[in-house]
Amino acid sequence: MRLNDAELAAVVRFEINQAQGYDSSVLAVKRTQALNFYNSAMPDPGEGRSAIVSSDVADSLHALMGQLQPIIKTTMIEFKPNGEEDEPQAQAESDFVRDAIEKAGGWRAIFEGIHDALLIANGWLKVTAEDDTTTTTEIFPPDLPDEAIFYLSQPTAERQEVQVKVSRLKTTVKRTTTTTRLAFECIPPEDMLFSEGAGQEDLQKLRFVAQRKLYTDGQLSEMGISDEVIGRIPMSNNGLWPAAMARAGAFQFEQDNKPAQESQQLREIFCCYQMLSANDSNKTERRYVWIGGSEILKNEPAEDVPYITGSAVPMPHRVQGQGLYDLLRSIQSGKTHILRNYMDNLAVLNSSRIGAVEGQVNMADLTNGRLNGVVRLKNPTAIVPLPAADIGPQAMAGLEYLDHVRVQRVGSSVDINEVQAQVMKSSATAAAGQLAQVEQMAGWFATNLVETLLKPAFLRVHKLLRTDLAGLTQAKVRGKWSETDTGQWQPRDNLTITMGMTSAEKAQRIGALSQVISQQAQIIQMGGSGILTDNAKVYNAMCDWLRANDLDTPEQYLIDPTSQEAQQAQQTMAQREQEQAAKMEAMQKQLVEMQHAFELEKQSRDLQYKVWSDQLDAEVKEAQITADNVVKIKQLNQGARSADADRD
Repeated sequence: MRLNDAELAAVVRFEINQAQGYDSSVLAVKRTQALNFYNSAMPDPGEGRSAIVSSDVADSLHALMGQLQPIIKTTMIEFKPNGEEDEPQAQAESDFVRDAIEKAGGWRAIFEGIHDALLIANGWLKVTAEDDTTTTTEIFPPDLPDEAIFYLSQPTAERQEVQVKVSRLKTTVKRTTTTTRLAFECIPPEDMLFSEGAGQEDLQKLRFVAQRKLYTDGQLSEMGISDEVIGRIPMSNNGLWPAAMARAGAFQFEQDNKPAQESQQLREIFCCYQMLSANDSNKTERRYVWIGGSEILKNEPAEDVPYITGSAVPMPHRVQGQGLYDLLRSIQSGKTHILRNYMDNLAVLNSSRIGAVEGQVNMADLTNGRLNGVVRLKNPTAIVPLPAADIGPQAMAGLEYLDHVRVQRVGSSVDINEVQAQVMKSSATAAAGQLAQVEQMAGWFATNLVETLLKPAFLRVHKLLRTDLAGLTQAKVRGKWSETDTGQWQPRDNLTITMGMTSAEKAQRIGALSQVISQQAQIIQMGGSGILTDNAKVYNAMCDWLRANDLDTPEQYLIDPTSQEAQQAQQTMAQREQEQAAKMEAMQKQLVEMQHAFELEKQSRDLQYKVWSDQLDAEVKEAQITADNVVKIKQLNQGARSADADRD
């Protein structure tokens, strides 16, 4: 037999009243005090006393947020593949989950949760798949034909309801479309209640987890709740929730926050995830129950608890951890006490108390407060200064000691600027050592927050994408548009976490990667490509170098050598190189042929020249012989004529 509404209301109210964080419980008081310390709302010291407040909690938190944000933002969370063949799918799912968190505004909610965790010990996130309903109205002329009315009455999107209303003046088409989206919400810790059991730090194992929410009468009416039931739901009263008032800081008493119209007045609702059993059975099931006062507004089965909580200083086996308030409340109280005494002492030293003899001093002159004013005396010894000790040195020593204790508890985050200035004047080795010591505590806080807050959020987004938000989705990852069907994903719970780096670790990594890239370039120039390194290894080193420099998307600057684009470019380059080689070879062949032709032509011309030279020599010799013969003939003829003459 299932519980009726009255029995269910009694069970749920019982759990609410004794839950951690409700009303004046220890946790509720602690949350209030933490917010007051953060807002520097310390107890009033009384009239005439200095009201100065040391803000160690706020200063340390802000400084730590500045150190933690880049560490957590650059932390890589990825699913472990189930085998070599599963590596591409696991990588793709990791990329799509990160993209979904980014689109849903998850990072803002996560850092708000980290802020709460550092201050109040626990940050709370709610990650769900929520339905959004949008309504559009289209106006058309009256007296449309039936075919047009039928066409306009058809849905134009999935999960759309269409209402067509025809009047004498117009035709109205009202389209109500429902879409499901991933919702990331950071819940104020003071609105969260839970019944923590011994050794049960997992929210999924707790019997009761609830969120206090405020809804207007108009919002409750839109949910289908009758005005009669709404009237029986208690009004919200933040005065009963001191932590909610403390979060407002200096503005908490500025106005009573009453609306002008009753439809906008706020009602207090508790949205509860409760493990329930029937009256006649020990078998339990988780139910999602809304209750306002003693009115049950919703009662439906719940698969799990959609909340995530994490802490920078988790307490083993407990939901509730510790925050900076727990670590620094005594420091801030002590420093505030010293500062107030010091300021009071300065006031006393600047306007010391004076003893005056009655009747010997004009009291009006003495007490009018005028600087360098005349005080009329009847006796020069009628005024006696009362001694006041200067506590300045002791106050400074006390403040310095408490600052040292603060550093030991939460790290030197508040003094990081001073430390970095000192590092600038020191050697590289000393700088690395000093920064590493300063950031050691911040790194520990970041690791705890990633394990307890970010990792569960990553897993829950994956679960929602493959269940409530299953379907085809597109995202631009690693510089390319990809598509996946999240409904085909398999459940995964194994993750690898690569923590982001502190400033010292980042500087060291950047220097090491720069040397690696330089060495790789030299190896490739010396012909070691494919032996000691290759383009893919250089790409990996340069991607890591860009990420270390806080450039999260190296794909904007580099092309993956293993991508299709790079492969096509390599093929084109290889083809061009082949064409260039062919051209060079053809040119060399042509040069050789030209050289051979030149040599042949030279040999031919040399041969022709030799023939011509030999022929010329022969002709010259022939002419010489002929000339010699002519001379000899002439000589013979002359000798003959001389002989004839002698005979005559």
